[in-house]
Amino acid sequence: MVANVHERTSLDGWHKRLGHPSQKLVNQIIKSFSLPIKHKDHVSYHCTSYSINKAHKQPFRPTSLVSHAPLDLIYTDVWGPSNIVGLDGSYFYLILVDHFTKYIWFYPMSNKSCVSRIFPQFKHLIEKQFHTTIKSIYLDNGGEFVAFKQYFSINGISHYTTAPHTPQQNGVSERRHRHLVETGLTLLYDASLPLSYWPYAFSTSAYLINRQPTPLLQNKTPFEILFCQPPNYLKLKKIWMSLFSPHKTIQYK
Repeated sequence: MVANVHERTSLDGWHKRLGHPSQKLVNQIIKSFSLPIKHKDHVSYHCTSYSINKAHKQPFRPTSLVSHAPLDLIYTDVWGPSNIVGLDGSYFYLILVDHFTKYIWFYPMSNKSCVSRIFPQFKHLIEKQFHTTIKSIYLDNGGEFVAFKQYFSINGISHYTTAPHTPQQNGVSERRHRHLVETGLTLLYDASLPLSYWPYAFSTSAYLINRQPTPLLQNKTPFEILFCQPPNYLKLKKIWMSLFSPHKTIQYK
């Protein structure tokens, strides 16, 4: 059967004829091409087929968590496993991101269980260095963190977790993962090094990102906010030569 386009049709009818586009687009087409419609007083309609088959997730709102000083809130997450084992035997890495300063700490790992060793060492190091304590931590429900619930309770650390299968709620860590990986792969490509160097390239990426101005900090660097002094960019040539020369053995300090 062929539809008669000269016949006056409801908005819902045109919506179906046009393949269930949005109501805004239907109204635009009707107005642009002066299509005959009836019931002009009805400006809206509901299409069940459209609602079911073209539904999308609502955008994730910015978190309501706030921080007022370094170590008030730490975001953490594990990335991996990598398809390529690193030269140091790493398949994963752990990042910890300070919410207030945006500073990143990077730890390559051979397996996820290393978190149980790394985090207490990290906590002891930064609390002694900055003379303050970690107040809160935000993480997912990964098995490597479940065992820390009692540890957090004993040490007076409030911990927040994402909903199951919703990594978007840990957007701070997810965006840092993307930035680290993209920067690290770019460094490897530019230096013509194999992907097995990824732990060193990603660690260098964290070092560089910590020293890059960001609009989130009024164009200051995470390093500057955390250590209260500007970064020394003159060190970068020496670091680059020592880390990415194919003819030298990498020694990390």
